[in-house]
Amino acid sequence: MTSFVSQFIRNVSEELSLPDEVLFFDTTMRDGEQTPGVSFTINEKKTIAEQLAKLGVDVIEAGMAIVSRGEEEAIREIVKLGLDCEICSLARTNLKEVDLALDCGVNRVHIFIATSDLHIREKLRMTREQVVKSAVETVEYAKEHGLKVEFSAEDATRSDLDFLKEVYGKVVKAGADVINIPDTVGCATPRAYAYLVKELSGVINSDAIISAHTHDDFGLSVANSLAAIEMGAKQVHVTVNGIGERAGNASLEEVAMALVGLYGIKTNIKTEYIFETSKLIENLSGIKIPPNKAIIGENAFRHESGIHAHAVLQDPRTYEPFSPGLIGRKRSKEEISLSSIAIGKHTGKHSLKAKLDSYGYIYSNEQLEEILKRIKKLGDKGKSVTDIELQAIADDIIGRVSEEEQFLKLKELVVITGLNITPTATVRINVGGEEKLVSDLGVGPIDAACNALQKAVKAFGEMSLVEYNLEAITGGTDALGFVTVKVKDKKDRLYTARAANEDIVSASVQALINAVNRMLASNKNRNGMSKNV
Repeated sequence: MTSFVSQFIRNVSEELSLPDEVLFFDTTMRDGEQTPGVSFTINEKKTIAEQLAKLGVDVIEAGMAIVSRGEEEAIREIVKLGLDCEICSLARTNLKEVDLALDCGVNRVHIFIATSDLHIREKLRMTREQVVKSAVETVEYAKEHGLKVEFSAEDATRSDLDFLKEVYGKVVKAGADVINIPDTVGCATPRAYAYLVKELSGVINSDAIISAHTHDDFGLSVANSLAAIEMGAKQVHVTVNGIGERAGNASLEEVAMALVGLYGIKTNIKTEYIFETSKLIENLSGIKIPPNKAIIGENAFRHESGIHAHAVLQDPRTYEPFSPGLIGRKRSKEEISLSSIAIGKHTGKHSLKAKLDSYGYIYSNEQLEEILKRIKKLGDKGKSVTDIELQAIADDIIGRVSEEEQFLKLKELVVITGLNITPTATVRINVGGEEKLVSDLGVGPIDAACNALQKAVKAFGEMSLVEYNLEAITGGTDALGFVTVKVKDKKDRLYTARAANEDIVSASVQALINAVNRMLASNKNRNGMSKNV
């Protein structure tokens, strides 16, 4: 990698305070889960935690134990996995929340309280003195009980600098091991954030390490994180694919590859697992990766310009800063070999597995069987499955909640429509072990089917369809339809789900079922409490 580093970075490196190593604190399951429409089940969180440990993150923020019994249970289950990394719970400056984190068995607690006058006055209704006292007492309590302590001054980049120095200085004296600097609303610029890191470094000396936590409201989260590292920050908060509240957080893959490829800084991230980790989060979150997304986007290693394409064929380094293989992506000879594997009714497990692995999918044996079953069903109808259609089917199956968490299962769907006929749909559905047969009308077959489904599940939770998107994966009358829906529960929480089928009505109903299953499985994980940092 070092051969691709710009010589100009080398020229300025002596002016920087680069650390020898940077630790990765992943908050995909805490801050990332606050993305509108994203909610992970307990089983999904365990899968994510195992993948993050495989990737090499140093600290996993598994959630905020006080939020709900479901979130507490998820943290406990992740701790039980015995992963080779620290497990952390977020907590406010509240001793009961620290006790709950302790009870979950975590190694680290991430304590936070707001320090900007705006938050102190309008949200906390406290004085500055009370904020300092609360922060110090909570840090001392956590340290007395054997926890590693990370402390965040929420909204640090809009706080008074002298007061910020006072707070951080006193919590370090109280025993805080890590000082995290949140740019809570993403309003810092790289130079301003670097200045803040430098100023705070002078206060804490070497008694604690400095960590960066940035948001992408102005598109500067990664730039600000790197600016902090240039000033000596030794830890960085990230989320996979940059998911997070509002515009998101600093993305793990961008920060990791920048540190390795641009700065030559050591990390514990095994970059060859970046792509498969990214695909896992894409499937479980329902948030599609933009094609032009740095590092992991579909177009990140594509070249259309004739000049570029010709040069890349001669030597990929001409227009690529690093090889796609470094993040676990396939190309050239490997892609050509895999493209020769046809997918149809005669496809076996090994061929299918090779294809799915090449796309970076992570799946269970049960999910592999279900994908294979879908392919053979299409094959029996005389249809060959394209690579794009295979990915749509995989996204559908892998993105569903686990079998034991599927409260709803579609048994039968009948739709009647035509000219001068009011569209009518009847669904036979298994709801928590009880079979129901429900019919309803609509302005079209899809609307009628969705209305019938909503009627069937109304007794088990209020929900409304707020977004519907249908995409034809390929051309032709037998094109596979890929449906994405967002549903809202009675607390206005959003849940995203997807489904693929050659019948667009079936795809629509299955997507809605997937969303409702996710809502019902997740409602014990979240209760709407703010977990901002």
